[in-house]
Amino acid sequence: MITEKDSSRFNREHHVDFVVTGGGMAGVCCAITAARLGLKTLLIQNRPVLGGPSGSECDCDADGSIVGGASWYGNCDAKETGILEELRLEAAYRYQHGWRNHWSILLREWCEKEKCLLLNTEVTSVQTEKDRIVSLVARTLGSELNHVVYAPIFADCTGDAFIGYDAGAEFRMGREAQAEFNESLAPEKSDNIVLGSSIFFRAVDVGHPVTFVPPEWACRFETEDSLCYRTHRNITKGYYWIECGAEYDTIADNEQIYRKLLSILYGVWDHIKNHGDHGAENYAINWVANFPGKRESRRLTGDYIMREKDIVEHTEHPDAAAYGGWNLDLHPVKGVFRHEPPSGPPNAIMCPGVYQIPFRSLYSKNIGNLMMAGRNISASHVALSSTRVMATCAVCGQAVGAAAFLMNHFQESAREIARNHMEELRYCLYRMDHTIPGVVNMDPLNLAADAFVENDNSMPLRLDEITEMIPLTEGNSEFQVIQSFFYSDDFLESAFFFLENSCPEPEKVHAELVCQKDGNDFSRKVPLAEADAMVAPGTHEVEFHFHVTTKPHTWYFIHLSGSEQIRAALQKRYLPACHKKRFYRGDNKNYCFRLLPEQFPFKAENVLNAESRPGKGNCIWISDPRIGLPQTLTIRFPNARICSSMEIIFDTNLDMESHYTVATECVKDYSLEAEANGERFLLAEVKENRMRFRTHNFTPEKYEAFHLKINATWGDPSARIFQIRIYRNGFIPAKTIKEYSEAGTSSGNFRRKHSRRRKTGKEAADS
Repeated sequence: MITEKDSSRFNREHHVDFVVTGGGMAGVCCAITAARLGLKTLLIQNRPVLGGPSGSECDCDADGSIVGGASWYGNCDAKETGILEELRLEAAYRYQHGWRNHWSILLREWCEKEKCLLLNTEVTSVQTEKDRIVSLVARTLGSELNHVVYAPIFADCTGDAFIGYDAGAEFRMGREAQAEFNESLAPEKSDNIVLGSSIFFRAVDVGHPVTFVPPEWACRFETEDSLCYRTHRNITKGYYWIECGAEYDTIADNEQIYRKLLSILYGVWDHIKNHGDHGAENYAINWVANFPGKRESRRLTGDYIMREKDIVEHTEHPDAAAYGGWNLDLHPVKGVFRHEPPSGPPNAIMCPGVYQIPFRSLYSKNIGNLMMAGRNISASHVALSSTRVMATCAVCGQAVGAAAFLMNHFQESAREIARNHMEELRYCLYRMDHTIPGVVNMDPLNLAADAFVENDNSMPLRLDEITEMIPLTEGNSEFQVIQSFFYSDDFLESAFFFLENSCPEPEKVHAELVCQKDGNDFSRKVPLAEADAMVAPGTHEVEFHFHVTTKPHTWYFIHLSGSEQIRAALQKRYLPACHKKRFYRGDNKNYCFRLLPEQFPFKAENVLNAESRPGKGNCIWISDPRIGLPQTLTIRFPNARICSSMEIIFDTNLDMESHYTVATECVKDYSLEAEANGERFLLAEVKENRMRFRTHNFTPEKYEAFHLKINATWGDPSARIFQIRIYRNGFIPAKTIKEYSEAGTSSGNFRRKHSRRRKTGKEAADS
């Protein structure tokens, strides 16, 4: 029995390699990455759950579906990979098996696997010596535990940047003047205004009419004009535009902002229930977020401050470590009380495309052992309006976690890593399926570079199963028929589309062939070729005769225009490097079309390409759906090679429209066999796979070939594989980095473009 005061049992001292503070998506991905690379890592979170705004405390849909990022607005094939994709895929699998509101539980489980989690613990002070952090002092709520945490490296993923602030790191809070970075969306003069905070709710149908009497402190929105531009048709979930706080101090006044948001929320619910017909007679609110979803507060200053130009002009950074793709999305300062759109023009630049984030923006300019990831990275107020979204924060976190490993390995600062070891950093990330747009890895350790593929079965670029018909045009560019594709030949004779004419007389349709910079570039340039075709009444496959010389291995799109009486056929099938133009999230549809000469862009040899996702061109094998499954892919060496590890990257639909199901394109059941001394034997058999990135380690010996048999997918009729990598040794970070460095990173193993063509089986055998 304890009868005397003994404070010693409430004191804890921790000595670790790396400390991550803040348990949002940036902190979670940062800590998991570092721990998997071998660092003794501690993630400190001041809440009982993980996930930040995506967690069960803040958002009403905590199933992982709301971790928005680069793929949400117009960017094709842009979904983030690495740790975040792994978490999303597991969340989707669990959702299909009955789990609900489980995202924070999943994040906790994944962090606890790495033994790196300390919840309900608030850092109260930071101890420094000169320009370095030495330790953190923290207290765990509800347990009276006091902690002192020592480490050589720290990451501030707190959002409010408290660690950096208390350590004396340079920071900014507010809006820069337009002239400082020449930003079109910045105000004329600098001020203290930040992006506002939001609050969410959930409502349910209780099965009978129920009244709602608003509290006296609720705001009043009694007319539709009082909520103009704010769509509130879906009454079961909250709205991001329930927002305020831009003119407050979002740190010091957080509780005041929350009270104001509650008054707005119940005022909006009063409007829905009592003012106009919103179909809400039987609905009642049954959950309200416990704290506001904060968009902006302090931003720590790094060696580089990202700005509007970096995002709009897609600046290529020599130290690119992550990426984003959200709109430049500045909300009205007055929030819900401003009668203008809650996001978008005039306060935004929509669909800026996918852009790089430099590592120099992910570490402190003046605190030598401090990095940051999340909404506190080194960016202007305008640039932050894009980089702040959670999936972008997550991939920045993964980059920081890998950088911590290299700082420990080389005993160098983050600045020195940026100057001397970006090749190694990107290689670490590459081996964890973290991708960076515009950067392709030419991996000197990948033994598959010398192998060839035995499989001639691939899907032709032919879409002819009509899912639905849509108008050719409705006076809005969003509805115009624009089909993008990657073309391999040097001559295009014709393109064929399925069109329907509802008129009794033939109608003319005009087609333009336009060369693209990349698959997301739909700017209207001078056409390479044009063609007209007359469409007879009814539904037909219509030929547009271009007869034009083309540049091989280049992106193109075809734009069709005509009367509103013409409709175009769609097929719902996701094809990487092939998509129709759209404004919002991907719908996984393409127009029904084919090309002459017929194209076979999805050949099996693509699995040996250097790219692991859609980028500069086609880099995926898709088997012919008419043949079906199973399908076997053989990787054969000209001479037997010593191997002990294989990494396989499957297609999990990086343009997916829903996160509540495992991607139908993902390989579900497969087996891996090896061939040595003329005999075949089983290495692995996998059931219920739902992951994009799979690693298989096996006994090292000389192997002549590997046979990967795809038995089933989650619904797609084709086998799909982006990349297969084979290594002499498994991924042991310190050893692998040494091997990689010795292989010659100075020769530029990471390239901006990939032009090497893999040999076919016959060519390799002949050589």
